[in-house]
Amino acid sequence: MSPQALRAVPTELPAADPAAAALLDLLDHYLPGVTAHMERTAGLTRRVGVRMGLSEPMIQLAVRTAWLHDVGKLKVPTWVLEKPGELSTLEWSMLREHAVLGERLLERTPGLLQLAPLVRSTHERWDGSGYPDGLAGTGIPLPSRLVTVCDAFDAMTQDRIYSPALPLNRAIWQLHKGAGTQFDPDIVDALCDELADGFDLLSWQA
Repeated sequence: MSPQALRAVPTELPAADPAAAALLDLLDHYLPGVTAHMERTAGLTRRVGVRMGLSEPMIQLAVRTAWLHDVGKLKVPTWVLEKPGELSTLEWSMLREHAVLGERLLERTPGLLQLAPLVRSTHERWDGSGYPDGLAGTGIPLPSRLVTVCDAFDAMTQDRIYSPALPLNRAIWQLHKGAGTQFDPDIVDALCDELADGFDLLSWQA
């Protein structure tokens, strides 16, 4: 799997949904770089969904969720989002709210109501220790579980304000470490199989 192939995968949401495209445009101006992260997450989500043999409607639902999973950051102050150091308890609480804030934005956006609860659940954990609802295992919607894993991989392999990018072998190790606790283990296995198929991390990070 090459990064070029990932980026060639149809990223159907913006072209098909002007309302979603408008939200993404606002977010890109508010927090530059976050829509590129969501695009990479969406492309990877599609590839993993195909590898898992999911139906096309389920894959499309997961891809659309990936495109909008961070849209709630529009309502989080930039000084929290861009803080280079450790977040305080209050700041961390504000950041965690973006899942619920994203749900509320989508509930008020025509045509995106179906995605609202899925975006809300993209920070749940397989073991039930995530947020905002403490869902666990298959109680977390499948599209949300898929996005969670792909989102984490992209976050680990890109330079962030608070941490440098991990090398590919370290990112894969972190995925396996989180399988069964943070992540759905079947999705981790599928993603790691996809990454083993000719993945070029340097091009991915470019």
